[in-house]
Amino acid sequence: MTKKLELIFAAILLLGYVGLSHQACWTKWFNRDTPDKTGDWEDMDDLRREYPGQICDNPLGIQVVTVNNETPAQQTGQKFYVFSATQGFVCRNADQTNGRCLNYKVGFLCPCTFAA
Repeated sequence: MTKKLELIFAAILLLGYVGLSHQACWTKWFNRDTPDKTGDWEDMDDLRREYPGQICDNPLGIQVVTVNNETPAQQTGQKFYVFSATQGFVCRNADQTNGRCLNYKVGFLCPCTFAA
């Protein structure tokens, strides 16, 4: 319940920051990697290379969920090396107690006027 309230509060702050005249929208989901080798690398450089023109230059937010059941990453109990709207997302297998990251997908909050 606390996490939900934190997310709602963050969304309200973000909407206040973005303002009514500059609406923001979520991109499609991106899933370019699986955790088979060193982890799940959904980092911005690789995402931009594999999906050119589909992510705005300065995302305002990031969503990360598991591929299988769309559980928010923050609720999985895993540790994350990178979790950033501008850098993307990285979960390293070496950082996990069981030695394996889940498979994640990411979405970014961009201006709705962004043409992808």
